[in-house]
Amino acid sequence: MSVALRGITKKFGSLFALDGVDLDVDDGKIHALLGANGSGKSTLVRILTGAYVPDSGIITTNGRDITHNWSPSLADSAGVRVVYQEAPLLDQLSISESVALFSGYPRGALGNINWRELNKSTQRMLDELGIQRLSRDSTSTLSGAERALVALEIAVRTASNEMSLLILDEATASLPNTEAQPFLQRVRKIADEGLAVLMVTHRLPELVYTDHITVIDSGQIAMSRPSSGVLRKEVLEVMRGRSDDELSQRNSEIENLKPQETWQEIVSIKRSSTQILLKVENLQGTEIESLSFELDRGEILGVIGPRGGGMDELPQLLTGAKQRSAGSISLLGQILPKKMNPSVALEFGICYLPADRLHEGGIASLNVGENAILPDIFHFWHKKSEEIKAIDQIIKSMKVVTQGRKALFGTLSGGNQQKVILGRLLRLKPNLLVLADPTYGVDPLARQTMFEAIRTAKMAGVAVILTSTEPEQLIDLCDRVLILSDGYVKDILQGSELTDEFFIAEGL
Repeated sequence: MSVALRGITKKFGSLFALDGVDLDVDDGKIHALLGANGSGKSTLVRILTGAYVPDSGIITTNGRDITHNWSPSLADSAGVRVVYQEAPLLDQLSISESVALFSGYPRGALGNINWRELNKSTQRMLDELGIQRLSRDSTSTLSGAERALVALEIAVRTASNEMSLLILDEATASLPNTEAQPFLQRVRKIADEGLAVLMVTHRLPELVYTDHITVIDSGQIAMSRPSSGVLRKEVLEVMRGRSDDELSQRNSEIENLKPQETWQEIVSIKRSSTQILLKVENLQGTEIESLSFELDRGEILGVIGPRGGGMDELPQLLTGAKQRSAGSISLLGQILPKKMNPSVALEFGICYLPADRLHEGGIASLNVGENAILPDIFHFWHKKSEEIKAIDQIIKSMKVVTQGRKALFGTLSGGNQQKVILGRLLRLKPNLLVLADPTYGVDPLARQTMFEAIRTAKMAGVAVILTSTEPEQLIDLCDRVLILSDGYVKDILQGSELTDEFFIAEGL
């Protein structure tokens, strides 16, 4: 059943989250919804699910006005289903039990749970999805892509026949491109069978699976067109809005971020004429069997590979977040201690941006300003004007969308959280910047801001190691790319070798 929004407006205080939005999601179509963090996408999804009531406007299904009666319970009974970034499956349960939490437990004649039927029906579902697991297996055995597929199937199978609207809210954000493809192909098949699908995404390559594209900006529709013939560049231009000349000014601001006074020794080491900044020899961990490479000043080294092959472990080993079992790491000729932790790594000028930004990178209960000047917050003791200047410089240079430096960090969108953390690291004037999948769940415009900052760091002589599940990022940013598999370097690419075709052929 198709859904239409007309003139939807939603305000929070004096701020318009949505301002006169019109949107149609038709049966049998995949409608992509894009926009920068804070553009209004999440508010629109919450209105469609009944979590928010619009201040004005009309919601209709098949021409029937349901605005005044719309609620979460009605949306649920009407068949509105949402698949989020993180599949709501419990690792402590079996796959059958996780499915039954949402679809219900089949009952026997006496009202008891029919475990045989539950396991049998769940196994049929797994087989149809091509997931080589047993229904009795623990949910924890599912890969990220398999969890997404199971969550999708639960959403579709539990929707009623009265109305079927499937909302994908960044459902593939945590998946590598190759792992996301089966999920997207399944969504395409479901839509072709007649389901209306609204796909909220930051990944522009996914638009090839869609029928219509809508871009929302500052609560208003900036573009709405059929997907056919739309170029990614056009979408980015619409999301960016009018062109500006801020790049050179922003680069200058980032370059001039004030370093810590206590880092004078490290800064003096950085002035060494040595070109090789990092040397890794025979590094071993849990996933990494043996890894050796060198990294020059001002070089961006990309790392990609299948999960479990070493890509996720490498940033942790380099920054002391995880202890290496063997091998050596040298920075500017100085061997780093084997028993290293992030604090020690920081003393050597190694800054780490973890993939889990909210739990490992920032502190949700602190405000934006406090997060921006970590870890040397005590440097600004009794230096309030200097502290405010440093915070405002990060907010401005990284284009952080916030209500101010006093706003809670946890209230920021994922992209803005990531920009605060990256700005914080740049302020420390690192020797080596280690970025673990830094644009996970980050919108294209926030990505561009981050990429500009990374390139600025490169020009200043900072060496960068960047892991990513998205080959396009590596091609765009990196001088070289290591492909890790089974704990070893499978290949090293640079220059003309960095092509989409190569990564596709490698299944990456």
